[in-house]
Amino acid sequence: MLGWRFIKNRPTDFILLYKRGKIKKQGTGLSFFYYAPTSSLVVVPADSRDAPFIFKETTIDFQEINIQGQITYRVSQPLHLASVLDFTVDAAGQYTGDGIEKLTVRLTNIVQVAIRERLQSMPLKDTLSSAGSLVSFVSEKLKKAEGLSALGVEIVDFSILKISPTPEISRALEASARESLLKDADEAVYVRRNFAVDQERKIKENELQTQISIEEKNRMILEEKWNAEISVQEKQKQVEEAKMLTQQSVENKKGEIEEEKLVARTRLEDQRKKLVALQAENTVTQSRAKAESIRLELSALASLDPNLLEVLAANQMDSGKIISRAIRDLANNAGKIGNLNISPELLTSLLGNEKK
Repeated sequence: MLGWRFIKNRPTDFILLYKRGKIKKQGTGLSFFYYAPTSSLVVVPADSRDAPFIFKETTIDFQEINIQGQITYRVSQPLHLASVLDFTVDAAGQYTGDGIEKLTVRLTNIVQVAIRERLQSMPLKDTLSSAGSLVSFVSEKLKKAEGLSALGVEIVDFSILKISPTPEISRALEASARESLLKDADEAVYVRRNFAVDQERKIKENELQTQISIEEKNRMILEEKWNAEISVQEKQKQVEEAKMLTQQSVENKKGEIEEEKLVARTRLEDQRKKLVALQAENTVTQSRAKAESIRLELSALASLDPNLLEVLAANQMDSGKIISRAIRDLANNAGKIGNLNISPELLTSLLGNEKK
């Protein structure tokens, strides 16, 4: 359209329209028509952008390392930055100036200078593990950096992604770390074995201590049992002595009782002896009196006829005895008797009297 163009920007882009060296329009997110042959457009990105970096540095022990990271920045003064760097775009909106590239380089240089200042006092091993402290140090430096103020840029975030040595140093460090790990492993094995030996020793000491405690307890139990047995034996001895004393006392009592019984029996026997002697004397006296009485009776009967005496005696006998006496006389004169008949009734009567 005879040199007229229309441009529409993003809300995060700050655009400047120059004509004859003067700013005609400026602002973020503008859309307008302009006459291209006599106009220049400058677009400064006002959003936050990332600027990755990677560069080599040397530590205090002269070891080369690679540092990889990223800077997140935002243009706080786009008008000032547009006066410092070239952000010119063509009619199609493509940058024809080198402002974006130079801004990234300048930011990277500021970061590299701050990192180099820190690494000049750090050895390699400390550097490889110092990403956190290095980020803190560089962040503080960036806050005070005059170059950022001159550009009108503020740092939103700074991070270090990787710090790595050269391949040769990396292999050497790996070997050293591997040997250190193997050494730590050997030391751990030694510590574990030593711990196991120490634990085994403690277990054996505990077992011995336990055995000693058991033996001590058994000894105390045996002593208590022995003392108890001795006490029981002493008590049994005392009981036996008491029994013996009691038995001795009983025996003494029995002896005294027996002695008293013997004395009583002796007295009784003496009395019985006297009684027997008196009874014998009485019996002799009675026998003498009875003999004298019989003698006198017999002397009175001696003068009587025997047949008369027999008759007198027969008067005192029953019929059975008289018949028996008669049979006896017959038996005495059996030679003079021819035949003798005795009736059954007589024998039955005699036998009946005999049974009675």
